[in-house]
Amino acid sequence: MGKAVKWAMALLGIASVPLNADSSATDFTAEQRKKLEDALGANYTDKFIKGLDKGVAEASENLELKAIQDELDALVLETNLSAEELATLANDGNDNGNASLTKIKALSKELETVKGQLNVLMGAPEGDSPLEIIKGQHNMLKHSVTHLFGSGATYDAFEGRPWNARLRDGSVKATDFRNDSAIPTLQGDLEHFVRENPTVINSWFNDYEDLPAEWDRRSGVLDQVADAYIIPEEIVQGRKAGWNPKNKFKIGAEVGKVFAKKIDIEFNGQQLQKLETTWLASIKNMDGSHPWKMSFIGFLLSELVKQQKVDDRKAQINGIYSISEDDDTAGAAVNSQNGLRYLWYYHGDVTKKYRKFSIGTPTDAGIVDYVHKLVDMVPEDERKNGGLELQLTDRWRKAYNKRAGEIYTLQYSTDQGKQDYGLESPIDRPWIKFQVLKDNTDTDFMGITSSKNIQIMDYDASEKGKFTITHEKRNTLIFADYRLGIRFIFVGTEVEEGDTAAFIKQKLWSNDCPVFADNVRVPIYDDRSGVLKINYNAMVVDEKWVTDIAVAKGEFAAGQVITITGNPSMAGVKYVKDNATFNIQGDYALNTGGTLTLYVNDDKTFTELSRTTSAPTAASTDVDFATATLDADSGTIFRYTGTASTTAFTGIVNGVERKSIRIYGKAANAALTLTTTGNVKLTANATLDAETDYIQLTKIAGVWTETKRVIE
Repeated sequence: MGKAVKWAMALLGIASVPLNADSSATDFTAEQRKKLEDALGANYTDKFIKGLDKGVAEASENLELKAIQDELDALVLETNLSAEELATLANDGNDNGNASLTKIKALSKELETVKGQLNVLMGAPEGDSPLEIIKGQHNMLKHSVTHLFGSGATYDAFEGRPWNARLRDGSVKATDFRNDSAIPTLQGDLEHFVRENPTVINSWFNDYEDLPAEWDRRSGVLDQVADAYIIPEEIVQGRKAGWNPKNKFKIGAEVGKVFAKKIDIEFNGQQLQKLETTWLASIKNMDGSHPWKMSFIGFLLSELVKQQKVDDRKAQINGIYSISEDDDTAGAAVNSQNGLRYLWYYHGDVTKKYRKFSIGTPTDAGIVDYVHKLVDMVPEDERKNGGLELQLTDRWRKAYNKRAGEIYTLQYSTDQGKQDYGLESPIDRPWIKFQVLKDNTDTDFMGITSSKNIQIMDYDASEKGKFTITHEKRNTLIFADYRLGIRFIFVGTEVEEGDTAAFIKQKLWSNDCPVFADNVRVPIYDDRSGVLKINYNAMVVDEKWVTDIAVAKGEFAAGQVITITGNPSMAGVKYVKDNATFNIQGDYALNTGGTLTLYVNDDKTFTELSRTTSAPTAASTDVDFATATLDADSGTIFRYTGTASTTAFTGIVNGVERKSIRIYGKAANAALTLTTTGNVKLTANATLDAETDYIQLTKIAGVWTETKRVIE
């Protein structure tokens, strides 16, 4: 108590702690309280003052006790009472109407009452003492007798929560989360944390989202949202007699959809133990964090949110929607919705609501001129409005910076020792900015639109943090349901026959490179209808597919090329049927890793372009050689391709220590004979006269030493 008072006096620059009129509690001014809050925070200032008030009360009661005792002692001495007589009188003995004895009797009872009150106070739990609060300033937080970090929150209590005790004591063994008593407590604490800290959960989602801040956002979308637009043709004309109306309008709407998503997580005891250990290790590096954020419950939920936001960020950019409605297949996060890149594909190739610029593929040498040509093709009135962004991959942004730095003397990068362009906009084009999206990779596609034309949508921002926790046997189950989507607010008009140039409006522009790489495939699931539901032009059937495909519906357009890849894991043989919809060269079996390539006709039927019946063979990384030496840095598998037998092999160059390589032979008429020579050491000479014969060599102390041989 004395240390706490001295600390407060020193902090506030006062000679004593101010008390109220009856000296029963502290009485800090607003200014003094503000200084305390600056040092401790509002929550801990309240705890600190309550602790001081308790000490003041105890001190006041001690003074009262002393005063009563002094008066009683004087009366006992005056009346010459023995100890036995005093005890009898105090226990409701007869005072015989003597005023002094009556007073002694009253003082004795008062003394016992005050002592009882003081004993209750002195025997109460220490709780969050003022001294503990002081020690906690500047992020060096201590624990109270009852709670982790002295927070007072239920989920930080030590009672029944061995994970909190483990942090407090440092030596307590890991929590046995398989114990039935631990899991329900954890379950209740998680629910309590979510209810008590809803804004914190929401802030985590914002922190981890990692999407451009300048994009528009909209909440309250239950399923989809539509914004109508009206485009008028010119209406003004020169005045003349008669009635000559010329007001033609085009009316349309842009629709944005949110997708229902879910999180299903199941933790067993061992997984929770690993998370608990990770939490303990992270505390050392979280001194700047708020105390409750360091609690195990907050840590556990923040880890879930981190992964959720990574999954959603990738889906918002790369998502192609495809889920299995009827079985328990857990689909990939990237297939939980349609993302931004899909919208570029969809509106450029399917609806064709915006027209692409035909400027080919960018190159490293010509990337600066390529970008300038692309952005300069945007209509001048749109460029004047500003606020545009050029979406491109990090690979092409770096290529632009490098080449621009070589062409123009603009910025010198001292850490790299070279000139490098680093402005946020292309040279002399401040009305547009580079927008590199973290998950936009492996493509030459570049798109332009207004940043505010991109809208992130959800139904209720807070629902993403409304985790529900249940307990089943010895496992903890956590789940949440929410909605999320992304859209272009305005794309462009679908031009119809007879429309004038006034109706050709668009807010998207791009080059004509494919949006996705050739190896991107979307899984498709069987709903037992025999209908192929197309959402993207490259598909691979699920292994549970059990029906023949006879009809196709969905999002595709005439002139597109569609591919269907089979799955060798299918239990039976099912086919794409040769019929009026699919004009193919006989039924196509789907139980191989092959691909059926189709062209979409004007009437939305399909014509076969090609087919394969097996998965493509991976490109070989083997190195062919016919020389007297090998370069070990060029590979790990070397195959002799000489046209005649040779023993002229002289050694191996390069290669790191402990690396192993294999050297394969050829047919008998062109065999390779290896001997101990140069930096090659064999257990015996070896003639490799078959393509399956090989010698394995490992570099040890600079010598390629034989470690295995297979010679038939």
